[in-house]
Amino acid sequence: MTTTVQDKALRRTLQETFGYKRFRAGQEEVIQGVLSGINTLAVMPTGAGKSLCYQLPALHLRGTTVVVSPLIALMKDQVDKLGEAGVAAIEVNSTLTKKEQSAAEETIAAGKSEMIFTTPERLSDPAFMNMLRRNRVDLFVIDEAHCISQWGHDFRPAFLDIGSAIEALGNPTVLALTATATASVIEDIGRQLKKKLQVINTGVYRDNLHYRVLHVTNEREKLAHLAELAQLEGSGIIYTATVKNCNALFEALNGAGVAVGRYHGRLSTKERAANQDEFMSGRCRVMVATNAFGLGIDKPDIRFVVHHQMPGTLEAYYQESGRAGRDGGPAKCILLYDTRDKRVQQFFLGGRYPVLADMEQAFRALVDANAHTEPVSYAQVSASAASVSANKLKVALKLLKDARCVRQDRQLRYRLTQTDPDLTALAQLADEYSAKGESDREKLERMIFYAQSAFCRWKVLLEYFEEAEDFERCGTCDNCVDAPERKFASKPRQRKRMQPIAEPAVAVFKTGDRVRVPRYGEGRVESASAEQIQVAFPDGKTRRFMGAYVARA
Repeated sequence: MTTTVQDKALRRTLQETFGYKRFRAGQEEVIQGVLSGINTLAVMPTGAGKSLCYQLPALHLRGTTVVVSPLIALMKDQVDKLGEAGVAAIEVNSTLTKKEQSAAEETIAAGKSEMIFTTPERLSDPAFMNMLRRNRVDLFVIDEAHCISQWGHDFRPAFLDIGSAIEALGNPTVLALTATATASVIEDIGRQLKKKLQVINTGVYRDNLHYRVLHVTNEREKLAHLAELAQLEGSGIIYTATVKNCNALFEALNGAGVAVGRYHGRLSTKERAANQDEFMSGRCRVMVATNAFGLGIDKPDIRFVVHHQMPGTLEAYYQESGRAGRDGGPAKCILLYDTRDKRVQQFFLGGRYPVLADMEQAFRALVDANAHTEPVSYAQVSASAASVSANKLKVALKLLKDARCVRQDRQLRYRLTQTDPDLTALAQLADEYSAKGESDREKLERMIFYAQSAFCRWKVLLEYFEEAEDFERCGTCDNCVDAPERKFASKPRQRKRMQPIAEPAVAVFKTGDRVRVPRYGEGRVESASAEQIQVAFPDGKTRRFMGAYVARA
């Protein structure tokens, strides 16, 4: 392969600025694509060096690079590291003082920053967008791009407006980065960004992560396990599903003599920053936190991640557990599983997405704001739609755009293109969100399957991400090290959710056989192996089971 002048320049910057002698898997391919103007989605595991994929090309492009980050702590971490490397980078977010804000704006206006880090919400500010447009933006980066699909449709709808912001900036080259993305998430990211993306996926498997599930029946058992696990060597994170549980667990562990810190969104910005600094420096060894903590934070020596409650999806679980072992050393990923924890995630799923009535109210609000004769700001629309929550209103406006009832100008103002909404088109979009809700419920069932499964934990994860071909056993998870029949023998009550109805491998099934599965009812076999049976049910869903749970109908 011929080495070009550009290749030599890239490698010189790689070594002199960032201190690396060679590229890691996938990095060079992503960087070359970016420099060639190819819109790219890079799916690379935690610790694989995703940040370099935009930092290096940014220094070889003439214009500015805009980086959208989901968390202020994440962008602060990146800006600090770039500053140490002598790279001009600046952050613009809600934590800046007026003086810092003015200084940042002057720097951007003068074109003195190679990289500008900001949040998706900031891109909804017309004044900020006008300031960005004064620069030549050559590269637009979305860090933790899975948040577009995972968070954009409900509690952070600003992620859905990133595509419009890219258009307003003149359609620079786009680079989206994430540690995980199923085929449906990849499709959703491309749809929301309005881009056809080259996908470079280096795989999710990390042999240094050792997965384990501990089955419990109450909070007392959980606390006993956590008090023991918190004594594991090295730094660790204990994740909870809610702020309430985070606070309760923090108090309980400290009361039991276990020194832990805490991190969640309801703490003040100052307290969150101080707690994070304590953890990063090693002065605080164990952090009790909600799921936002640790996203993209480069702490290499996290030796264990424990989930006090299960997340709603395997994507979220892999993202969070994968924050362990960034240095490549062995790390424990442990889930405390109580069947009742499903209720927490079911609560989160309720009323998550907008319905047809929300879109109709958003349309009426646009009419009331006079959007049929002149462009109106989001604030004007919001003032006329008091009965719709802010998040649902933003998603509803995005759906009205998708239905071509509304368009946005370069100032991100809204204008109606129809005097009456196309109810058929809106109903179709509402149905798509109804299907998304059903998909979320199916993802929760896959999370539960992981917790209850007797298969290799890594095999279950890789099957979910469609990367399990030629993979049988990791050899390090609890189900590989301890046979499930031995592991559960002393605790039969912990398996009462779905008891086997036959000994493993007693029944032999073939495609088309009618079978019965506890809790799910009757279905037909789609495929069968020595280890598992895939069954199609009348509701249209296909699920996998161990042979021990399947009987002839």
